[in-house]
Amino acid sequence: MKRFMAFLCLFFALIQPAHAVRIKQYMKTTIGVFDACEQTLTYSFFKDHDYDIKTTLNTTGTFGALYPFKGMYHAVGTYDRNNFVPQDYFQEAKSRFHHRTKELIYENGIPTYRVSTKDKKKRRDAVVLNEKYGRALDFLSTLGVILEQINRKGNCDFKGYSFGGKHYSLSTVKTVGKEKIKTDYFEGKALKCKYNLENVDEEDAGFLLSSGEPVYIWLLRDKTTDAYYVARIVVESTPFGKLESLTTKIEVTK
Repeated sequence: MKRFMAFLCLFFALIQPAHAVRIKQYMKTTIGVFDACEQTLTYSFFKDHDYDIKTTLNTTGTFGALYPFKGMYHAVGTYDRNNFVPQDYFQEAKSRFHHRTKELIYENGIPTYRVSTKDKKKRRDAVVLNEKYGRALDFLSTLGVILEQINRKGNCDFKGYSFGGKHYSLSTVKTVGKEKIKTDYFEGKALKCKYNLENVDEEDAGFLLSSGEPVYIWLLRDKTTDAYYVARIVVESTPFGKLESLTTKIEVTK
């Protein structure tokens, strides 16, 4: 469950690397007939080419009662149009029974240590990388690369690995085309993309989100900054029914 919830809040982003800008995006997710979770994401790009991405997620409604979960994910680093260099990645998760944290500590953009806690137990481990997957960024920074490309090239086509400290995943994104959409909050002609996430070095594909089930994403342009933001996300089939996430509000600060 937590892996799928993490995916939801990590893809809700808006990006404009050409100028210093800070964006906060709010979303609500339903699964079948149930409210599932609420997400916020703050995405900042600075003129000195630092980036700062922070996102939170809370389960709500029936899902919140059955699976109370709060998550926070935070990545910082530097970037240019050709490269993202992470400096630190931190995540915190609280469920009914446990409180967990994980931090990836980087040196020159390479993860070297993983510091993790479970309740009151803490451990520090050297990161073991697999050369087979090349230089893989944390998942949040990987999504930054994808969205930077969308703004620069106007397409979603991307394939690359990300690394969570122990395991690798493969993101494959393809451009479907342009499509008019209208939600209760936003409308316009959107860029439609198809996203697949595959965990490549472990059997567990993640609760609700399987490797073979595509995620469809509609991106609109913000009228103020001309940057893309995620307006709608749909997973047609999960064990509990169709999943839909809608952006309800965005805040843009230059």
